[in-house]
Amino acid sequence: MEFQRIVRWIFIGLLSAFLLTGITGCDDDDDDCPTCPTLSEEETDDPVVTPTPAPTAEPSQLLNRSRALFGTLPEKMPGESNDTPAMIALGEKLYFEQAISVNKTQSCNDCHPLNGIDAGADNLPTSPGAKGKQGPRNSPTVLNAGYQFNQFWDGRAGDLAEQAKGPILNPIEMGMPDEQDVLNRLNELGYEAEFAAAFPNQNDPVVYDNVGTAIAAFERTLKTRNRLDLYLAGNEAALTDEQKAGLELFIDKGCVQCHNGPLLGGMFYEKVGIFGDYPYIEEDDHGRYGVTGDPADMNVFKVPMLREVALTSPYFHNGQVATMGEAVDLMARLQLNETLDREEIHSILRFLVILSDIQRTTAPPPPEAVQQNAWWNRPNFDNMPNDQVRYGYELLTRTYNTMGPGAEDESMRYTGNMLMCSSCHQEAGTKRFGLTWIGVSHRYPKYRNREAVMSSIEDRINGCMQRSMNGEPLPKDGEEMKAIVAFFDWMSQGVPEDLFGVGRPTLYYPNRRANLGTGGHVYTIYCQSCHGSDGMGYSAAPEEDGALTVPALWGDGVYNIGAGMHRLLTSAEFARVNMPLGTRWDQPAITDEQAYDVSGYYNSFPHPSMENLEEDYPDLTTKPIDSPYPPYADDFSQEQHKYGPYPPIKAYYDNL
Repeated sequence: MEFQRIVRWIFIGLLSAFLLTGITGCDDDDDDCPTCPTLSEEETDDPVVTPTPAPTAEPSQLLNRSRALFGTLPEKMPGESNDTPAMIALGEKLYFEQAISVNKTQSCNDCHPLNGIDAGADNLPTSPGAKGKQGPRNSPTVLNAGYQFNQFWDGRAGDLAEQAKGPILNPIEMGMPDEQDVLNRLNELGYEAEFAAAFPNQNDPVVYDNVGTAIAAFERTLKTRNRLDLYLAGNEAALTDEQKAGLELFIDKGCVQCHNGPLLGGMFYEKVGIFGDYPYIEEDDHGRYGVTGDPADMNVFKVPMLREVALTSPYFHNGQVATMGEAVDLMARLQLNETLDREEIHSILRFLVILSDIQRTTAPPPPEAVQQNAWWNRPNFDNMPNDQVRYGYELLTRTYNTMGPGAEDESMRYTGNMLMCSSCHQEAGTKRFGLTWIGVSHRYPKYRNREAVMSSIEDRINGCMQRSMNGEPLPKDGEEMKAIVAFFDWMSQGVPEDLFGVGRPTLYYPNRRANLGTGGHVYTIYCQSCHGSDGMGYSAAPEEDGALTVPALWGDGVYNIGAGMHRLLTSAEFARVNMPLGTRWDQPAITDEQAYDVSGYYNSFPHPSMENLEEDYPDLTTKPIDSPYPPYADDFSQEQHKYGPYPPIKAYYDNL
């Protein structure tokens, strides 16, 4: 196994190096480039059509390497040529049929849901069966599953048809006692005509093998396409610079040793824990060894494909790894003998997010998208002019360790949570509509209703320190404040005063209360993979400093109830155009209503309190309608201010 692994990696490295002869293509910042078509509506409507490469652009080195390592996903899955519309229709009906479980409560769709935004996995560590007992293994996605070289984590099924027959008879899953009982149920339900249409040349088509064959035919229609596919087809503008950096790091660190090919995995076995022990191994599950009995297969599992990885947490065969951050951290250490820092983990996460199905991660753009070609030049952080500016940058991007609970000097512990300033200010404050710091010095002093005074940039910084960072104000004449202001001044040099990309794009919120149940579902699909089901984020090295690699969204280590991010509409506007991590503001993944509901959901959990909030907004008529704490200048309840509906509140103030 070790020899095969080394040979495979040498081959991949040589192939990648062989193709390092391409030249850089067009400028990604040029949205009007004629050789880099943008993601069109036609492309997003059909995820299985192979995108047409740009005919005149010379591929970059990174694109050449990526093509060599990943190739192209075939349009047809193995076995698809034999599928008929009648067979697919029968398979779809059987996939959702609960009557073929012992209690008539369970279907394939329960563990592999395909409802709306669901990505073919139930987002649970392990799944409950028809009788409520938990299975031993995580349910992987069924999307693109038929492209894999075999099925199940241990590879015991050779194809989709063989796999589909297993759960129905599994005593923990659907629990049917034998094949004949399944067929009796189907006959009772009148399935004879559908089987006859699907298998017209068989005298007795209602047989158990045909159940698996039909379900497999339906599952072979579950194909997706993602932004990496567009990139590999020649559309280099399909990825942002940050996503390309994550892709390059994914290659250079060696992740492609296992996660290569069109699926980025799913095509061979590997031992989990080469350079260290997998911390969540279970004594009664040793993977492939349970199938072969070969000691060489101890703790060997099929390498999971990474398509849809950002939508299908938690991870690994037993679902015990809650987040992508932990998965990346663990795999680097255990499989590659690499220790990644926070920035490297974040970079790889930005790449993993683009592996999600375009249809499930494409929402209508905000109306401001028509202005996307307005001025936007990012500063080069390698060209910071002096140590003071560089110190300001360090304070904002390593906040926990420089002026938070992780600071060695206790007198420097001004912030009170586990966040960095850059946890909210995306891409170190350089992202358009990502709470940018570009041009921030031009925006102060300004009148702020919350204090009803003209506020300086120092006042604004301390507002964040006390609310978003749940801490204490910095001394205005201290070195830290001076350094942050110097960094902001540097970020504002040459920036137009009417900069487009400040604040948050328009959010069309509904005239209803936020639906926390729907918000929870949106959170599970789009947010859980980074922030965890418990909202606590992930720390790659808690034994060192306790700083969070991926920020929490609720609990003691986050923003307090006086922070702008605790306001539903403010938070929804931010999430809409920035999340999942690295999402382009003008190509959002979630809709206005999804952002509205999910903001209500994660802000419904406990957050730190703050004193003297009643002193905010001396003129209560200027208080934002989504402020979740009293007092108010109206008779609407605190509950309505926190969760909506907001149009009646807005109408009240509009008519004052």
